[in-house]
Amino acid sequence: MHDETKGLKADEVVPLQKLECFYGRFENMHELNKFVSSMQQCKKNLIKYRLYVGLFSLVAEGERVVSINDLEIVGGELMFPVDMQELNISYCHYLRNLSDISSLKNVVDLRVCKIGHCEGIECVVSFSFSSSTHQFQSLQCLCLIDLPKLSDVIKVEGYGSATTSILASSATFSNLKDIRISECPSIMTLLPHWLLPNLQNLEEINVINCEKLVEIFAAEDEEKGSDALIKFDLPKLRVLRLESLPELKSICSKSGVMVCDSLQLIDVDNCDKLKRIPPFVSFVGNEQPYAHASPSLKIESSRQWWDSLEWDDPNFKNVLQPLWQNRWFFLKTAFDECRELIKMKFRAGWIE
Repeated sequence: MHDETKGLKADEVVPLQKLECFYGRFENMHELNKFVSSMQQCKKNLIKYRLYVGLFSLVAEGERVVSINDLEIVGGELMFPVDMQELNISYCHYLRNLSDISSLKNVVDLRVCKIGHCEGIECVVSFSFSSSTHQFQSLQCLCLIDLPKLSDVIKVEGYGSATTSILASSATFSNLKDIRISECPSIMTLLPHWLLPNLQNLEEINVINCEKLVEIFAAEDEEKGSDALIKFDLPKLRVLRLESLPELKSICSKSGVMVCDSLQLIDVDNCDKLKRIPPFVSFVGNEQPYAHASPSLKIESSRQWWDSLEWDDPNFKNVLQPLWQNRWFFLKTAFDECRELIKMKFRAGWIE
């Protein structure tokens, strides 16, 4: 492994034809591009690699990682290995969205993407009517941290009635399992209703410290104005964790119901304006919904928040009541058990 405090030149590594594993920090973007180009031209198959540019980087977890940090990225200038599985971008303040990086269209197995501390990011993916809509179809984990201008996860330019038809042929986010977002003060809604057909594999949502976030799943105005029931169908969702969201008022629109039979945990902490848990329903036979909550579901919150909830259907509260748990009670119980264990060990002479 190369000393990551010293920038590499591509010519130092390119001649190593039998190299299988390589972790190193390149001197600049030009040197990274030269190395990636050599990988493709020579069909050099590295089993594992972590390629860094810039001094600061987000924590890498995967086996084939590229980490771009503190650079002025211009879309056509950056090259990535086609088999890259994890992309980490931080302190790249001129980047507006990942769709501006044209070489990402050639990456076939991107599974993890982390974007942090980038002042210019406005959305993750931006589509126009003429652009390809098949980017990020292999992505499994999306992590967004400290993006002050982020207003949307996904945006369609020239937004209008054609949105549904654009997404109908799209595989964007179709393998996404985990989305984590924190310290993004400009975003007001997390995921639009029209994107949900692409999110059928989504398992976990964690949203923390987004001070303007009002709604998690947002229906469009024309949907809100109709009498039709709006289904927010996420069949594999297991965890919904919401923390320190002072303006959050709803998980989904008031006319919406959640179809999440796999849901195991709703964790709410410091979301004082959130006054409603949407109905969870299942559909049978003739597609008539009935109130339903999985016996494995846990709702963790403070007693004060639980008592402040407003219920469209009082019977639904009775369904959820046995599933609710006071987070502070369990934390106190764990603390008391730990304290008693320490006392026991002290009495037994295990601790001096």
